[in-house]
Amino acid sequence: MEKIRILIVEDHEVVIKGIKALLEPYEELEVVGYALESEDARKKMDELKPDVVIMDINLPEISGIELTKIITEKYPSTKVVYYTSHVDEELITRGFEAGAYGYVPKDFSTEELIEAIHMVNTGQKFMKGIVSEKFISSYLKSEKEKKFLQDMPLSDRELEVLKYLSQGLSNKQIADKLFISIRTVETHKHNLMKKLNIFSTAELVIYAIQNNIIQI
Repeated sequence: MEKIRILIVEDHEVVIKGIKALLEPYEELEVVGYALESEDARKKMDELKPDVVIMDINLPEISGIELTKIITEKYPSTKVVYYTSHVDEELITRGFEAGAYGYVPKDFSTEELIEAIHMVNTGQKFMKGIVSEKFISSYLKSEKEKKFLQDMPLSDRELEVLKYLSQGLSNKQIADKLFISIRTVETHKHNLMKKLNIFSTAELVIYAIQNNIIQI
């Protein structure tokens, strides 16, 4: 089994130890190193070529956001996940704009951190709960005039799946409600993203809000 190689960038050693302890039980994950500040992080990137970087957004010297820009430009295959106590609308938006793939508050469960690592490693964005809410809120404030193109109509079933996704239901919950398989739900979700040229569940929610499919 090929392991997911992880670099931790965090300026508190006790937090690094805590993250390593959280990840240790998962055989598919391997912490290959850590860095306490940005310059060391850049050296470790060159040396270790990790698949995923777990990073605090608040770092000495340069911010996690600036470091993310450097990493994503020089190492486009490496995915950055913020693991931070800062849950701020502006930081979340700037973080994703800088190239981060995931944003996990430190009060989230271990399972959600593990889910984030697996998702970003396959090229998917990870944002849940309050992070997703704040990202959507920020997006709507800054781009309230922008509308998604509707070149292709959605089927009734696709609209149902979109509505339930926007309400935060899991694929299994949607499958149970519509009496279809989880694989069929995943297919509908894939088709929605392809039709609408959308790349994350959060963007699907924004589309649903802007087009009055759901109300907030």
